[in-house]
Amino acid sequence: MEPMKLSFGALIAYLNRGIIAMKDPRQASNATQYSLKDAVLAAFSVFFMQSESFLEYQRHLESHHGTSNAQSLFGMIRVPTVPQIRNIVDGIPATAFSGIFHWVYQALKRG
Repeated sequence: MEPMKLSFGALIAYLNRGIIAMKDPRQASNATQYSLKDAVLAAFSVFFMQSESFLEYQRHLESHHGTSNAQSLFGMIRVPTVPQIRNIVDGIPATAFSGIFHWVYQALKRG
């Protein structure tokens, strides 16, 4: 992939590219409530915002106002709970994130 400047938008765009390449560890089912994209972006959002309660507050905003920062900033459709995120993301091999890590590392090295 071509180099991008390291900005929040570029980081989210590259993360989305990486998510598209990931294999969903769950079996396909009509009962699936959250997309792989929502789960990975939710996990990332907690680290980015440095707040354990970020997702809880986003679910509150969504239920009371119809939208949340998780949707507008991170592009999530639905905000999963922490146990749901763990159930989904824990099934993804760490190597699936290595391309994203490498890109961020290279962008930070470039300055």
